Amino acid sequence: MEAAEHLFARKGVAGTSLQELAAAIGLTRTSLYHYVRNKDEMLTMLVEGFTFETADDMRRLADDADRPAVDRLRDGIAGLARRIAENPRRFRLILTSESQFPEELGKRYRKARRETSGAVVDLVTQGIREGSLRPVDPEMAAFGLIGAANWVAFWYPRPSGSGARSQEVVAAEIAENAVGGLRVAAGRQGGTDVGEIVGQLEEDLVRLKQLLKEP
Repeated sequence: MEAAEHLFARKGVAGTSLQELAAAIGLTRTSLYHYVRNKDEMLTMLVEGFTFETADDMRRLADDADRPAVDRLRDGIAGLARRIAENPRRFRLILTSESQFPEELGKRYRKARRETSGAVVDLVTQGIREGSLRPVDPEMAAFGLIGAANWVAFWYPRPSGSGARSQEVVAAEIAENAVGGLRVAAGRQGGTDVGEIVGQLEEDLVRLKQLLKEP
């Protein structure tokens, strides 16, 4: 997998031969066939560990009605950020190689990405209904949350600073910061400032309108 990452990133998927892949691993081309049948299968293995597993995880979290939505949303974003922090080069490779995917893999990849973003939208919507998240546009919020996790691939790890911390710690902090920006402010009911009260009422009115639009 690591050899494929290096070669695909340096030469592109189309420009990499099975012979080069076998040589990089230290096998003969015949021996390589015991593990993978062709480049497409190797590419599929690289993609599965990110896109497909992420989609499955997000769907499970969106369907788990036994926990508060805000907690499930935070766990989902943390899981995505952790997976990317563990293999940032592989994630960057997937992003830049999408146009080279075989047709069937490309369809599955795009479907999984839609399912991931759809599950995050669903989690944000659930949080708004519960009253734990502000009445924001769920789709725009989902794009921002996923983008915050994806960006890890372009700066982690670093020899010092944030990169010196573990993948789990970095992922948890990113998720907490990103989801925290959507939370309803604590203690909203307090105070007598007219402007603050009007602002709270406007937020509640937006939330009410969104709830009334639900089927």
